[in-house]
Amino acid sequence: MMDAIRKELGRIGGALSFLTILPVPGKKVLEGSSAYYPLAGWLIGGVLYGVWTACHGLAHPVRAFIALAAWELLSRGLHVDALADTADAVMAGGDRDRILRIMDDSHTGAFGIMAIGLLLIGKFALLTTLRYNAARDALLCAAVMGRYSLTLLCCLFRPAKGEGLGSIIISSSGVRELIIATVIGIVPVAVLFRLHAAYAVSGLAVSLLVALYARWKIGGLTGDLLGAGLELTELASLFSFL
Repeated sequence: MMDAIRKELGRIGGALSFLTILPVPGKKVLEGSSAYYPLAGWLIGGVLYGVWTACHGLAHPVRAFIALAAWELLSRGLHVDALADTADAVMAGGDRDRILRIMDDSHTGAFGIMAIGLLLIGKFALLTTLRYNAARDALLCAAVMGRYSLTLLCCLFRPAKGEGLGSIIISSSGVRELIIATVIGIVPVAVLFRLHAAYAVSGLAVSLLVALYARWKIGGLTGDLLGAGLELTELASLFSFL
């Protein structure tokens, strides 16, 4: 019993240390940690909710900038980098080997820079357009839905290659992880946001389309594609609050 509890705590630690910049004590286990990715979303979303509230007296664009900066810093820009690598690879085209090679390249090309710019501008535009309370709720919801999308894709699709961090996480994800993530992520979101939750869940279609394209083009998913799906799901979730 104690071994099982320690293993689950290790998976929670693995999820939080992988998806956030916050220091997490204790043992960290990546295998099966996708079950607790929405927990990282609640943590990030809770911080953003607090930041937005604390900046209540500031001008709306300034508040949106501070929240957006905190949003990306909390995840070390990990998923933004993944989106850039995915954009470079997909727009360059070519066969499976060429796409995977471009994704593995640490340099960011023109398409990657453009994708980052459009993503950040899109998030900023949505945050400045939404009313104060709606934007605060949207930040919390988007952070959770984005990380739930990671678990969903890991459970529904197979890895494109047999090595790398993405392969380890995807290969160790299954029905158990999806059930736990749904209880942690989707159920509370549905209770808190009701109708908006239905719109936000529909934003998962964006990441599913990305995954379906990847399965057709390269036979599965990589860590970069998972990160790209997360960022696009967050953007779609923000849009759903308009």
